[in-house]
Amino acid sequence: MRDDNKTRRSVLRGAGLAGMAAIAGCSGSDGGSGGSDGSSDGGDDSSSDGSSDGGGGSSYDGQELNVLTWGGYEGVSQMVEDMGASTNLKLISSDKEGFNTLQGGGASQFDVLVLDNQWAQRNAKADTIVPLRREEYPAAQEGTIIEKFNWPYQTFGFDGEQWAIAPRWGWEGMGYNDDEVELADLESEGYAAVWDGDYKAMAADAPTSVIPLVMQQIFDLDENPMAIEVSDSRLETLEETLVEMFNSVEAVHQGAAALRQAMLEGNAEIVLGVGNFELSQLAAEGFDWAKVIAPPEAGGWFWTEGLCLVNNPDLNRDLANEFINACLSPEGQRSICWDGESKGAPANTAAFDAFSEEEQKTIMMYKDKGFEAADEILSGLDQYLISPQQEQWTEIWERAKARSDL
Repeated sequence: MRDDNKTRRSVLRGAGLAGMAAIAGCSGSDGGSGGSDGSSDGGDDSSSDGSSDGGGGSSYDGQELNVLTWGGYEGVSQMVEDMGASTNLKLISSDKEGFNTLQGGGASQFDVLVLDNQWAQRNAKADTIVPLRREEYPAAQEGTIIEKFNWPYQTFGFDGEQWAIAPRWGWEGMGYNDDEVELADLESEGYAAVWDGDYKAMAADAPTSVIPLVMQQIFDLDENPMAIEVSDSRLETLEETLVEMFNSVEAVHQGAAALRQAMLEGNAEIVLGVGNFELSQLAAEGFDWAKVIAPPEAGGWFWTEGLCLVNNPDLNRDLANEFINACLSPEGQRSICWDGESKGAPANTAAFDAFSEEEQKTIMMYKDKGFEAADEILSGLDQYLISPQQEQWTEIWERAKARSDL
């Protein structure tokens, strides 16, 4: 990290903590969630209902916050610890793991859940999380969240309530080496360049990532391919295309690190099923040949991460909301979007200035543009959804792989 960024982060840190302290002093408690039984909602300076007393100093000394998440939130955890609380991050590898943890009786052990996309609705239906209140989140109240994700956001909605708020997002399509690939070829051939083209290709070994892109390429769909059920004949066409794809690629890999390494070693010139989250680390390390495209005729898809309150009978709602608001603060947005190897784009427009122009371009990986291009990118992409045919997709993927020469 450059020295000028370190200086800027120090300034943002002070501003972020000051803002959160103000939130702590004025946020309302749910009035019925707190007791002083020694669980996570008890604290030295809190009133009996778990709300902040609004006085000077930290109101979270001695309190504990438990977060179910994947990597990337360590910096925000430290921000909350600087307010006097202790935080425990339980790392998960997938949305399914988080869902199963809470549904299997783990809800009483956690306060905050980090998830993706429609998993907010799945958790809401399973009663593992509780609805959010707009007034508890200044970024939502003030409308500084990117318009596509701002309250009310349908993907995080269920039964007339909002169950998550977005801290970061990203987009997926096809990665390529700009030194070896003619952009015009990808723009004209689309994703078919992977199985019909002359470039060394690889694919992510992820059916729910790749299949929507293949469907966007081979079918003339008026709807999001992840939102509909297609006919058996189209599923057969999909399988045959996947066989062709597996026969054409050099390899498939599950992890982003392996795909980045393949591009670095020259073993892949194009990679299907990746986006800025997977490849931005290459750009951050100076490999400016790493690019991402969602071909204009086919499109691509975008994902949104969400922050949720767990349905814990002893939920420390005030402290949990401090964590969420810290994630949405300029310092928190910078931490979760920049510090890790995989970099997402911030959802809060009020945090854009926390990133330099070059950092914005590195994260976005879109036409040498920064965060101001968010609306432009999103207008041509489909929201990532859990397909009603997801089980069939997985079966088709494995069957096609087995039938191929891969």
